[in-house]
Amino acid sequence: MFLRKEDFNEVKIISCILVYLLMNFGIILAISFVDRSFLNNNSNIIQLIIDCLFIIYLFFKFGINLRNVSNLIHDFLQKINIKEIINVVFTQILISLGTTLLILAIMCVIDLDSANALNNSSDDLFTNTLVSFILTVITAPILEELLFRVVFFKRLSRIFDVYIGMIVSSIIFGMLHVELAVVGAIIFGIANCILYLKYRNILIPMTVHFLNNFLVSIPSLLSSPDSLSNTESELLTKNDAYSYLVLGGITLIIGLILFIKFIIKNRQYIEKDAFDMKTYKFDSLL
Repeated sequence: MFLRKEDFNEVKIISCILVYLLMNFGIILAISFVDRSFLNNNSNIIQLIIDCLFIIYLFFKFGINLRNVSNLIHDFLQKINIKEIINVVFTQILISLGTTLLILAIMCVIDLDSANALNNSSDDLFTNTLVSFILTVITAPILEELLFRVVFFKRLSRIFDVYIGMIVSSIIFGMLHVELAVVGAIIFGIANCILYLKYRNILIPMTVHFLNNFLVSIPSLLSSPDSLSNTESELLTKNDAYSYLVLGGITLIIGLILFIKFIIKNRQYIEKDAFDMKTYKFDSLL
């Protein structure tokens, strides 16, 4: 009976949040009883275990099986638009870079020490270990797209409307990302919501997410562990504020122009009641 089922199930937001919190609490508690030093020194491995278990949970709740996955992949191959995917990724990188430079420029003027602390903390988030690469490039796009687009966006859109669902789910998505890239992450979330509405296939925004995270990870992949541990980040100065302000402003404006053009081009797909329209068939294609 399960293998013949072609449609995906809908998953509730509250149950997802509770299960994820319980998984975090249970796994961390279990590891702390066995070996507390492992807990302190292997946070990426622990996070990878939690994320993989949660992805398995989502697969189970959605009712994923070979038949509906095959249909999803077939539909993806027919709809994929490489040019549009590259455009969305390029736009997000420009907006994230622009906002990062502007924030650092403002922080340099207000408090130079805080600017350097913020800059160094963002550098520490990316390492070139295999586990961190898997977390960033593989599990994060799968988990986050399923959670924020298929669960949060879809459920909020049906409870309220697509506009509220898009904005709220993207804000939550953005707030959980790097401090300096919150604005870029929110806009990235909105773009992926639009792609989800347009193509009715989560593999499209998931591919965008894969590519974006891979490009962001390239600098750390090209760096050796020794160079990362031995090389200190160059301290920012007051003079950097002016160059960052100009470069960040130009980059952000270009990114926002591309984003606005993307919205205008795809505005026909952003219907208020899109998830209630039978023609969209979200339940059959995830």
